[in-house]
Amino acid sequence: MTNAGEGRQPFLVLAGVSRHFGATRALDGADLEIAPGEVHALVGENGAGKSTLIKLLSGLHQPGGGAILVDGAAASIAGPLAAEALGFRFIHQELNLVPQFDTVGNAWIGRRHPHRGPFIDRAAMRARVAAVAARIAPDLPLDRPAARLTPGQRQMAEIVRALMTDARLVVMDEPTSSLSEAEAEAERLHAVVRQLSVSGTAVLFISHRLDEVMALADGYTVLRGGRTVGAGRVKDIDRAGLVRLMSGGPASAETLPKAARLAPSGDIALSANIAFGPAGSHAVIEIGAGEIVGLYGLVGAGRSALLKALWGALPVVGTIRLAGRPLAGGPAGRIAQGAVYVPEDRRREGFAGALSIADNLALAHLSDFRRIPRLPLPARGQIHAFARDVGTRLRLVAASLDSSPLTLSGGNQQKLLFGRWLGRPIRLALIDEPTRGVDVGAKAEIHGEIRRIAASGAAVIAATSDIEELMALADRVLVMNGGRIVADLAGAVLTREAVVAAAFGHAPRSHPPQPNRAAAVA
Repeated sequence: MTNAGEGRQPFLVLAGVSRHFGATRALDGADLEIAPGEVHALVGENGAGKSTLIKLLSGLHQPGGGAILVDGAAASIAGPLAAEALGFRFIHQELNLVPQFDTVGNAWIGRRHPHRGPFIDRAAMRARVAAVAARIAPDLPLDRPAARLTPGQRQMAEIVRALMTDARLVVMDEPTSSLSEAEAEAERLHAVVRQLSVSGTAVLFISHRLDEVMALADGYTVLRGGRTVGAGRVKDIDRAGLVRLMSGGPASAETLPKAARLAPSGDIALSANIAFGPAGSHAVIEIGAGEIVGLYGLVGAGRSALLKALWGALPVVGTIRLAGRPLAGGPAGRIAQGAVYVPEDRRREGFAGALSIADNLALAHLSDFRRIPRLPLPARGQIHAFARDVGTRLRLVAASLDSSPLTLSGGNQQKLLFGRWLGRPIRLALIDEPTRGVDVGAKAEIHGEIRRIAASGAAVIAATSDIEELMALADRVLVMNGGRIVADLAGAVLTREAVVAAAFGHAPRSHPPQPNRAAAVA
């Protein structure tokens, strides 16, 4: 915590701002004050209005009421260029890099390029990006297309782009959601936040990781139902107090204890012996029916690649069996055999932005929603009835089921990805970052769905960067390093320390991977 901004007059004030979308009141009297050099946490459950508030500051939306004041004067932020002129910079939760551009090219989008005579000075462009990256992510590849970067690297590339010019306010929306708690990138980002604060730049920090909020922020504002329900200095409140303000009730939802449930049956549901992804990636896995297995590792360890290989989205060499039968036919074949997949990057891989929320929920069930059997004519009424049932079960907050999923908050987008698989038999669930960017209430609901899937007899593999989630959810944890499973932890040896040590390649000699359950193949 920097204690910056203490005693300073705020330079940015939002007073009673509102923004309605039809009958939906996204903001309905929100207040916010930020002083120069302050790290200010904006917290609230998904759908509380945080994203809408950010869009008002960025000029994407205009307030329907209230006032925005900058240096004491009313400010009209007519669009992104006006926000840029005020010195506002934004690092959004959903990444917006051009996949074919490298880090340097993405960083210079929308900026005046340096020239040497009549030609663009690419060396100067690269040198400027390299200087910014050196403070944040010195190992970030600058010349690799964004499509080939890991999610964590893409997040860091977004941050580099935002910090290319001086700023009065940097808005960071879940900036560490793609980063493992154990890896150096998260601490580098925290160091950058502190540097910005010391230099006089204010940081509006949106995060569902309350430990991060308590460690970094000077001030806080809590939104609930589009209104400000609490604000003050972080030193004067604790985690439980923040959760009470966010939820309007007791703080117990944050703790996410491991739920009591029936033990796995012991029958092997999934068995795999495969080489996949980059050279050297190789794993042997056995997972029982009804078992929830956590998959952990630093960014680049191979977690997502392993899940995609099991899903049939990456070529593999070896065998994969589900309930004794070979898995084949790519993702379509997996779906037919009862496998489901929730990807990490929900925007690029999870849903079709051009389709409605209802149609996205129905994508896995299209053959069930036909007006005439064997003809691909969708029964719209059945699709909407299914979408309403799923929305009710998952408490999906949406203005309309006919809206684009891009209008949903991050947590509700995540619920959509789970909801599309409901209503069909599941034998295997492959889940990558099940609650990235999700508030504590939605996290508990998603964990409940995962446990119900396991209780039905499915094998579940959940890859997560959140240690607390890992410990609360998993019966057993597989830790990856360098494309291989280096530890298989359960029972008394499943501790935070053991998981982190294994992720860094320091697994205790006394607890090697269990040879009949999961092991690296030499």
